[in-house]
Amino acid sequence: MAVCTGLVQNAKVEGAGKAADGWFKLEEVSVTYDCSYHTAMPQGVNIDFLNEKEGPGARVAVELSPRSAMDLVHAIMESLYSAGIDPGEAALGLVPTAPLVVSSGKR
Repeated sequence: MAVCTGLVQNAKVEGAGKAADGWFKLEEVSVTYDCSYHTAMPQGVNIDFLNEKEGPGARVAVELSPRSAMDLVHAIMESLYSAGIDPGEAALGLVPTAPLVVSSGKR
């Protein structure tokens, strides 16, 4: 039997999420390693993106296995590297948040 840990990490985020009622502004994320409620795993990494100001409908949540969570971390890192963004600089806020325009090389 798994024991729920209640280990929580919170962070402010800038972005958007899509729920049943459409897109909404994201302001924070909560990440836990805790009991899973909607999967067969006893525990997992639960990621909850939300905007409390917009109410309970402004929420996107996922439950992942630890391996899937690490695969997600690696995919994010590879996405940043592929776009020429240094994740360390991004973590320090040294990367502009304006959309990146990528040219296909064709004219």
